[in-house]
Amino acid sequence: MSNNYFKFKQFTVFQENVSMRVNTDGVLLGAWATVPATRVLDVGTGTGVIALMIAQRLLQPQYQIVAIDVDKPSIQQAQENFQQSKWSKSLVAKHISLQDFKTEQLFDLIISNPPYFNNALKNPSETKCTARHTDSLSYQDLTDAASKLLKPSGRLSVIIPFDEYSTMQSAIIVTNKLRLSRLCKVFTLRQDPAPKRLLLEFTKEQITHPVQEEALCIMEDPTTFTAEYKSLTKDFYLKF
Repeated sequence: MSNNYFKFKQFTVFQENVSMRVNTDGVLLGAWATVPATRVLDVGTGTGVIALMIAQRLLQPQYQIVAIDVDKPSIQQAQENFQQSKWSKSLVAKHISLQDFKTEQLFDLIISNPPYFNNALKNPSETKCTARHTDSLSYQDLTDAASKLLKPSGRLSVIIPFDEYSTMQSAIIVTNKLRLSRLCKVFTLRQDPAPKRLLLEFTKEQITHPVQEEALCIMEDPTTFTAEYKSLTKDFYLKF
């Protein structure tokens, strides 16, 4: 791996001009989210890695993935990554905020690794601040937009810090059009007492079954990845 790019099995992500580089959160979400789908919206795409992962996973011949971001250098980088991939005809990158995004065609899946530092000290870098803090994209913005932009059978998939779950629940309650269908607690180490992240999937449909709850541990110890993490990401990481 170079600082300027991250090579996966079927695509390469260049990242020299982005505010947030390839990270475990994005890879987890891209591998975990439910597919198939014919129209996908990737909110806050950054490098475009999640959109590329979803493109790799979609087996149907016709689909479109729209990736949006408010950071212009990031969206330019995502566009370059899309153009160099074998799915370039199905990937579109747009420099626009979710709040300003408009479309008449609804989505099967909206996916996002959203900003998550609600109350943390702001980073002096404006682009990193935008990528990491919820000022530019709150959970309420995300859930409200999802309720309007998803098809009746559509899904919203996100990854958030474990301690932000109550904030996300509050946003869902206010929006009142999305229901939790899947939840995965993500632990960094096997011995960790509490999860670090939550993978969440919401649907607009009425839920007739209990929420599908899962748990995933990334590392057995600081040097050894778990079998379940390898299984989830083996189609993407070269090392697996």
